[in-house]
Amino acid sequence: MAVTKIWPIHDNVARSLAYCMNPEKTDYETVRSMHGLRSAVAYAADKGKTQFSDESRFAVTALNCSAETAAEEMDAVKRRYGKTGGIVAYHAYQSFKPGEVSAEDCHRIGVELAKELWGNKYQMLITTHFNTGTYHNHFVVNNIGMWDGQRLPAKKALYYKMRDTSDRLCREHNLSVIEDPQRHKTARSVYFAEKNGEPTRYNLMREALDEGLSMAVDWEQLVRVMRKLGYIVEPNYGRKYPTIRSLRSKKCLRTFRLGADYDRTAIECRMEENRYNDEAFYGYREFMAQHSGSWRNKGMNPSEAETHRRRRDFYFQMTRVSGITIVLRCFSVILGLEPLENEYQKPLSPECREALRKLDRYTAELTLAGRESFKTPEDVQRFLETTEEKMQGFIADRNKIRNKQRNCREPTEREKLKRLCADCTTVIEGLRKEVKTAQNILDDNPKIKELLECEYETLIEADPSLSEQQKNVLHNVQIKGEWQDR
Repeated sequence: MAVTKIWPIHDNVARSLAYCMNPEKTDYETVRSMHGLRSAVAYAADKGKTQFSDESRFAVTALNCSAETAAEEMDAVKRRYGKTGGIVAYHAYQSFKPGEVSAEDCHRIGVELAKELWGNKYQMLITTHFNTGTYHNHFVVNNIGMWDGQRLPAKKALYYKMRDTSDRLCREHNLSVIEDPQRHKTARSVYFAEKNGEPTRYNLMREALDEGLSMAVDWEQLVRVMRKLGYIVEPNYGRKYPTIRSLRSKKCLRTFRLGADYDRTAIECRMEENRYNDEAFYGYREFMAQHSGSWRNKGMNPSEAETHRRRRDFYFQMTRVSGITIVLRCFSVILGLEPLENEYQKPLSPECREALRKLDRYTAELTLAGRESFKTPEDVQRFLETTEEKMQGFIADRNKIRNKQRNCREPTEREKLKRLCADCTTVIEGLRKEVKTAQNILDDNPKIKELLECEYETLIEADPSLSEQQKNVLHNVQIKGEWQDR
């Protein structure tokens, strides 16, 4: 199995060369971001990554040029045809499944791929890297043809042709192939968050859909259940894909993006199975009974009813919240940081549940805002200016101590100055964290208000003591006023 990718190099060659020749800068993502023809060639041919196990041969092959002077020869072709601007080259890679191919076979397949794709028309450098534990080939291809000066076409067809050719070569060498490659790539942050079990927009949607599909027998029931769970599902009968979004979101997501189990066919098959399942039938009735009707019909005792009213009133007053500290305190109750009268509150809206990923960040903001009693953004700005001045003062003191330390010859005094310098560093680090937290408060305050509105909307929809008419009124009402810090 081989994964392929190709991207253009745009950057200035000379500026990138110095950075990428640094032996300490060997991380692939870091070097790739600098681009540049010379840097790409230098990175691809790095001997620390391309040396075979016998330490006598290197997995570097140059076609239509010399490996030692590949960058200069590519530049010469560009100057000959007067095409030195725009895209300067293409950088591609071909990565194989760990343990499936040897180093020699990996390099051999890479050379075959390059010959089939670019033949004798373009200059290229093919290298095989061994530094990551996964054998992979790098290709640096001059985008200007040697004989006619024509540019390599910058189209998506270039990538698809490379992928198809790589798959065919893998089959010829009895290697596995990705039969159904993903059309859309998951964001890196989302991928690792889901891998660590953290709540994300996508896995929260999957959980809600799984709950709805465990009891719904048709699209109408699924729409009702999902709305109680904070989502709007659109079957889109006249279109190819059903969609899903949260109550306040304006952007829909096609359900097939959540996985093969959530496309239209899979969803309808699961609902068809529920038609012959008594558990699904009674589950749907019980779910709707819990989320509709008044509390008097649910058999609540007076204390439970009072608890329900008090919690509901708290949520309904969220739209009247103002002041940075009060907003953070209200949001902390939603996330469970500050229990409401010894009751643990859990967020209902998908947006707030996803915000639990940043619990440490919001905890630091709440601690600082409560300590400094922030009320307005101006208060936070004044705190930032004051803290910056303090930090600069400690930095100046530390520089003076370091100057004394350099000129000090007495061991005892030198050790004392070293401890003072370390103390200043500790204070500076603490002040920097406070500056960052204060800046986060300014950045997050509008977002938190939006999250409170999302929670408000979701609570109204899920409140069993409200009729549909009351819900419609509360969805449209504009509450004016401010909370006072009690």
